[in-house]
Amino acid sequence: MTQVAGKVFITINGQRLRSKEGASLETGGVEREAVISDSGVDGFMEKETAPKVDCKISLTNEIKLKDLQAFKDGTLIFETDTGRIYTLTSAWCAKPPKLEKGEVSLEFGATECLEG
Repeated sequence: MTQVAGKVFITINGQRLRSKEGASLETGGVEREAVISDSGVDGFMEKETAPKVDCKISLTNEIKLKDLQAFKDGTLIFETDTGRIYTLTSAWCAKPPKLEKGEVSLEFGATECLEG
């Protein structure tokens, strides 16, 4: 039977993060938005979007929030338990880490997402 991705593993510059359930990946690329007039849908417009990863990690003694926030021009690997690997190049921490109840919320951006 085919396995469906259930767990993901996130690594930044060779350091695996202790990511919690619910991490997400947006691969980036073309986003299409409907163009609507009083006659209905006229078609669509395209715009480019950047790759993005959202995740939460547990705050442990070895985690330094300022190091996470300083992450830029690095490599981020988003790997699923089915063996699919997505490599985000020239990646950066997009927002300051948010600490809440022992969890750190992180958002990363990148210039490109390579699958394989």
